[in-house]
Amino acid sequence: MKKILITISLFLSFNLAKAQDLVKKIPSNAFTVATIKGDNIFKLMFVKDFNESFLGKKLLTETSKSLDKNFTSIEDFGINLEKNMYYFNQLSDSITYNCFLIPIKDATKFESLINNKENKFKKEGDVRTMILPDSTSVIKWNNNMMYFVTGSISSSFFADSVKSARYGIKDIRFQSDDAIAADSAAVAVDSTYATTDEPMVEAVDAPVIEKVKVRKKSAVKKNAKKTTSKKKKVLKKKIPLKPQYQHDDAVATVDDAYVDTASAMTPVHGVVDEQYDAYQQERAEQDAKKKRLAFTWMTTQADQIFNGTYESIENNKSYTASLDNKAIAELWVSSLQDVYNAISPEFGAYGKAGLMKGYGSLNAKLFMDDKSFRISTGLELAQEQADAYKKIMNRKLNKNFLKYVNSEKALGFMSYSIDTKAYLEEFPKLMKQTYGSFLGAKMDEEIDLGAELLSLLLDEEAVSKVIKGDALFVINGLNTKDVTYTTYEYDDDYKQKEVTKTKKETLPDFLFMFSSEDHRLINKLIKYGVNKNYVSVENNIYKIQEKKSPIDIYFIIKDGIVFFGNSLTEMQGISNNQYNGNKLSKLHKQLLSKNNFSFLFNAKNLVDKVPDSEIGGEETAKKFNSTLEKMGNVYMKSNPIKGRLVSADISAEIPNGHENALKYLFSLIENAAK
Repeated sequence: MKKILITISLFLSFNLAKAQDLVKKIPSNAFTVATIKGDNIFKLMFVKDFNESFLGKKLLTETSKSLDKNFTSIEDFGINLEKNMYYFNQLSDSITYNCFLIPIKDATKFESLINNKENKFKKEGDVRTMILPDSTSVIKWNNNMMYFVTGSISSSFFADSVKSARYGIKDIRFQSDDAIAADSAAVAVDSTYATTDEPMVEAVDAPVIEKVKVRKKSAVKKNAKKTTSKKKKVLKKKIPLKPQYQHDDAVATVDDAYVDTASAMTPVHGVVDEQYDAYQQERAEQDAKKKRLAFTWMTTQADQIFNGTYESIENNKSYTASLDNKAIAELWVSSLQDVYNAISPEFGAYGKAGLMKGYGSLNAKLFMDDKSFRISTGLELAQEQADAYKKIMNRKLNKNFLKYVNSEKALGFMSYSIDTKAYLEEFPKLMKQTYGSFLGAKMDEEIDLGAELLSLLLDEEAVSKVIKGDALFVINGLNTKDVTYTTYEYDDDYKQKEVTKTKKETLPDFLFMFSSEDHRLINKLIKYGVNKNYVSVENNIYKIQEKKSPIDIYFIIKDGIVFFGNSLTEMQGISNNQYNGNKLSKLHKQLLSKNNFSFLFNAKNLVDKVPDSEIGGEETAKKFNSTLEKMGNVYMKSNPIKGRLVSADISAEIPNGHENALKYLFSLIENAAK
């Protein structure tokens, strides 16, 4: 019994040690977490193979050159390649942290990688700390891990005077005398200000301008009357070369160089505006205070990460549910609403209006094996939304579509299938849920009224019979044809003359189809088109009469399917039940029939189909076709909704002769770089 207990204890100790992962250092309120799983990567490619690969040699050569050292293996970096590496992001109203956690195998080797004369580190026990130039980032490491953090202050945080005062930061603003005279003068372009037609360069954010009267120093000329120079409202943005502006009867021309308007507004009499200089100096001091504050916050955050006195992301059920042991890389985002809030702060209150309400966490995972690459994505929904989408997605593709797909020649296809009736019934609810919070509670009655009105105007049952909700688009090849176009030429007297010319263009040979049960509306539209000479008909095959179109568009209605295409031969085959299709592979059949959305790109069928002249000449075309020959099929598909999770996969096959997807990817990169 004792031996059994010892064995169990050793087993648990081993697994506990194995489970010691840096993920425990990530706070539970992290906004984004990205993971690279070193163990899974180097199972596909040994370190020795990586070092000898094109990318490995490039990395080692460039690193050796930049650090003036000799690295022969990525193991020389001192990083533990068998453990997970992490990036995470934390958001607050005041600062955003971007952080990296890297496992360390040999601290001495790692220190040789980052240590130099400019950047020294200090050591306290087994913890080393390095402050990067300008105090913008902090690196801390010990014998087991490295932590890198950089922080950026939120500009909107210190726009609040109460918050600014709390941290001893003043809201420094500047305004010229001109702006005080009238509001319009502060925002309009003065008629005395003119620029040349030189191109503008990118603008930079300006300090906020407040209407506060600033006493200006008068410019005094020897033996002349005192003249008060006036400045335009200062905007921190770039202006074109050689701008000119007038003030009273004086004209000043700026030197031949890009300058900002702050310096360009120097009084024309050459007197430096001391008030503005003082403002600039005070502003620089306040910016320095903000930088010191950001550094203090970063240092505190870095110490907290090392001490581990907080709740870990391991306790976040949404995060842990998204993990997969077989993935080589993973990404998790806490919620789409948080994403919206982060990328649109300029929307103010609307940025937090719940526009993405109902959409939860987002995740993506990368898999590689001996058959394919695969990226799997997932999005959590609120229960109400999940129920709505389940109703909408409750339809399969029309099986009769499948006999019009030929896997042997198709370059690709895309299909979707939804229940039109369910979509129209759920649409007002989804719109209210999304935009109701955006418009505000005061608009609730109007939104309800609009939703009811839409439901009354639309006969969901009738619409769903005209357009049932499933469709398939197939590209069967590329054809080069002579296209007629109109251009203009000019004679010696510059008189315009219309000329008709032809040129060769490579265009797709496509076929599009959708299911329709009730054709009455479509037939009325066809009749109208024929009467107006927009449509012609021959042997029940209709042609859209559009002279400017580079391709001829035909359509027919047959067996409850509406077909569109640009090949008259294919349309005739469909009409006569002689279409040369029904050569669908088993894999493609499953892809189309079992998923609400599917996509295929068959790279090999595109080889030598694109003329050399359209892709940069013979050499470029040769490389392009060589890459296509080495590619497998690329697929996309949606998955059935499970619980509250909607998901989709993107995958790419690897051709025969390659050991696994990672080595195949490296070979593609090397081939493209040659």
